[in-house]
Amino acid sequence: VISGDKGHNKPESFRGLTSPQIVTHGSFSVMVNYHALGAYFISRGGFALHSSQEESSLAVSCFVLPGYNEVDNGADFCCFADSNLAKMNEERKIKFPLICQAFEEHVEHFGPNDFFVTQKSLMDENVKPNLRSIISLLRLADWDPDVFWKFRQNILNQITDCPGRRRKDLCDGLLEVWDKYYHMIEIDKDIAFEIGRVYYGFGEYEHAMKFYDISCRTIGVHHITYHNIGLCYYSLGKLEQAADFFSNSLKLDSSYAKASSWLNKVLHEIREIRS
Repeated sequence: VISGDKGHNKPESFRGLTSPQIVTHGSFSVMVNYHALGAYFISRGGFALHSSQEESSLAVSCFVLPGYNEVDNGADFCCFADSNLAKMNEERKIKFPLICQAFEEHVEHFGPNDFFVTQKSLMDENVKPNLRSIISLLRLADWDPDVFWKFRQNILNQITDCPGRRRKDLCDGLLEVWDKYYHMIEIDKDIAFEIGRVYYGFGEYEHAMKFYDISCRTIGVHHITYHNIGLCYYSLGKLEQAADFFSNSLKLDSSYAKASSWLNKVLHEIREIRS
């Protein structure tokens, strides 16, 4: 079991603490006692690995049960207290060097808390983080959809000045973003729509329409999405289809001035072609 949350994993961390702070957010939560969870796993014949970083808003622990029980079920729990607990933990974890190595590399060297701090620094300390830094962060996050969402506007603002190779890196990465997205009904977080906007900005109109279509099917139709599809068709020289989508946009919101303006423009061009 791997768990990361706000919590404590050392006995000394509890000294001087008052009653736990209860945080409400639809449900409620308190700081996790990872030390107690580790003691339980050790009592069942397993062991625990805890992140060692002292100044951390996110503690990470790994709990392992080897599939066999080395402990007498009738044993008094006092034998797992204090130094005995740490000794048993050390003796057991050395039998699983690959797990320990993986924890060392992926949590201790640069773990979730380090990534959180890096991401927050790029967002809070830079008014305009550059696209190269954002792409590096996305790669570090393995193209996490939530990270893309947080930096989407910064990406869009720098599309026009993006050099070719950087553009290809980002376009390829957007497919990874979508592949890793777990769809939930989040009307205010339309990942597919935002990916479509980036592809449109790069002139990748077919890709943009694909993701606008996904947005319509997963989140629902919207007058702006139809308007944007119309722009893609217009850019591809397909005026009839563009007119249809601008018209559909106005059916959803008759006051949407952009769709009205583009519909008039496209109909005028169609009439000129036919005349």
